[in-house]
This record gives sequence, C-alpha cells and structure tokens, in this order.
Amino acid sequence: MQINNVEVDFKISRLKDAAAMELALTNMGKREKKINDMKSDKNSKLTEVIGGLLDMFRNFFLEATGTDVLNECDDVEEATQAYYTFLDEIKKQKDTTLSVYSPDRIK
Repeated sequence: MQINNVEVDFKISRLKDAAAMELALTNMGKREKKINDMKSDKNSKLTEVIGGLLDMFRNFFLEATGTDVLNECDDVEEATQAYYTFLDEIKKQKDTTLSVYSPDRIK
C-alpha cells in the first residue's frame, strides 16, 4: 500500500503485522496521554505539542510497519492524514480478509 508516497508492506491478515499494529496502537495511546497532559499545561509551548504529535505518529508507523512513512514530515496535518489513510487501508483489508473466512465453508 502507498502511505504518504511511501510503499508500505503491511497486511492486517499477516499475524506478525496484526500483532505489531496492536502494540503500536497501545503505545500510541500512552504517548497521546502524555501529549494531552502537555496540552493542558499552560506552560507548554505549541512547538512542544506539535513535536510530540509528530513523534507519536512517526513512532506508530515505525512500530506498526517498520517503515518511516513520515520521513522528515514536520506538519501535523500531513502526519494525521497519513495515519487516517493507513487506517482506511487497514479497514479495507479487514473487510476483505474477514469476508473470505466463513465457518460455513468447513461443513
């Protein structure tokens, strides 16, 4: 699949990829909590929050796919769009994968 003009070899139907994504999502939740704490701190700078968000998305992609999809991205909107594009692709894969399997075929 293509994410942010980078080819990513990821299939949610592959066990190791599914496990990597689960771990990446768990870690992302932890990072997001820290960013939300930072956002509520009146002493935090906007650049710190933006940097935290960019790191969160970059680490997600590295952990989930092993590929630095964001390269030198410094725009939170672009990083967020890449993340949502990835999730959309995963949903398509899940819909296809799960629709193929049916316990009725075993009978």
